[in-house]
Amino acid sequence: MLSHHDRQELEKIERWFELTEPALAARLRSGRPARPPLLRLALVLTVDITAGLLMLLGIVVNSPALLLMGMITVTAAVIVHISRFGRD
Repeated sequence: MLSHHDRQELEKIERWFELTEPALAARLRSGRPARPPLLRLALVLTVDITAGLLMLLGIVVNSPALLLMGMITVTAAVIVHISRFGRD
């Protein structure tokens, strides 16, 4: 249980937060998570598809350069996914 002083401090922080970030405060109050921006979702899907196509093309054409580019792109896709889930 919080002390009276702690509750007052928490209320001050809450008021400051509502003044500086009203949209985020409203979203947190409603309990709904923010939807990812459409552009970010398109970027993630594009990186995934590009990685898969480069790997497939590298295997079909038997090109080490395309296969390497595909593996590098897969690594970038993994980094994008990890950073995306780290923020959610």
